[in-house]
Amino acid sequence: MSRFTRRFGTTGAVAGAAALALILSSCSSTPSAGDDAPAGDEPTIAFVAAQMTATYFQVMQCGAKAAADENGVKLDWQGDPNWDLKTQTPLINAAVQTKPAGLVLVPTDPVGLIETVENISADDIPVLTVDGSLDEPVELQNIRTDNLSAGALAADALAKAVGGKGTVLVIASFPGVAANAERVDGFTERMAAEYPDITVLPTEYSDADQSKAAQKAAAAIANPDLKGIYTTLAPASAGASAAIQAANKTGEVKLVAYDADPAQVADLKAGVYDALVAQDPYGLGYDSVDRLAKIAKGELDPSSLEYQEYVSAFIIDRDNADTEEAQRFIYKPSC
Repeated sequence: MSRFTRRFGTTGAVAGAAALALILSSCSSTPSAGDDAPAGDEPTIAFVAAQMTATYFQVMQCGAKAAADENGVKLDWQGDPNWDLKTQTPLINAAVQTKPAGLVLVPTDPVGLIETVENISADDIPVLTVDGSLDEPVELQNIRTDNLSAGALAADALAKAVGGKGTVLVIASFPGVAANAERVDGFTERMAAEYPDITVLPTEYSDADQSKAAQKAAAAIANPDLKGIYTTLAPASAGASAAIQAANKTGEVKLVAYDADPAQVADLKAGVYDALVAQDPYGLGYDSVDRLAKIAKGELDPSSLEYQEYVSAFIIDRDNADTEEAQRFIYKPSC
């Protein structure tokens, strides 16, 4: 069981196995994952993550490892240091060539990986995606944060911090990434509906790069009307916080940010951040590997899984940062 309490919502139907052969030319004749595994061998669950420099994904790895250990399966963890389809694709290909019993994927491109996942599924390897999502439901299940609700929570927190009026900026990752777009949409929709005296500037994109986020934030801070910034991912959060501190605007320009690693929590207490949108990386790692392990061992019918599963976020602020509940959501990467 995941270490976090969550609220689940489901939409859509279970994605069926797709009908194409694997991109690699030899895969049309490749036996399924379980066909050539020697009897008695532990099944292997492959996990291809991204941006492993982020504490968030290190915590996810801890959850994945715990689930593998508890289920008696091997974990083949591959972590791309970047958020880049070009560098992630070789890791996916390498993982698939080992013929795992299942694959967990953090998708770096919602369109570019659709055919790849279709082909892996057609080769009888069940695929779960976590954290991000694809533009078509071609995998068995997608588990991710309810980003629309989380964005709305961030809007409430920033509106409170700026006193319900002023100009604010959103710094996101890439345009077109569904999960990140939802973080923006949830925020802007709540602001429009509930806070008419707050002006939200056009969204800026950081390409998941801390230095670019810092540049975007620094340019925005030059506007004397700017009262707050909302960032939708850890590199943007780090860049914006650095820009605010460099401009000696700590406490003056309010900052609400996604993710909650220990350094962010320390900066929250120091007044750099006003609230953090904490996710459940441990639970995502644990639950995805746990389900594929149980499928591999015949303990879970894959048709029983709803395609979409959402995980709720938790807002950490200075009022609750030291509570037991908040402590459970801080990203601690030690396994």
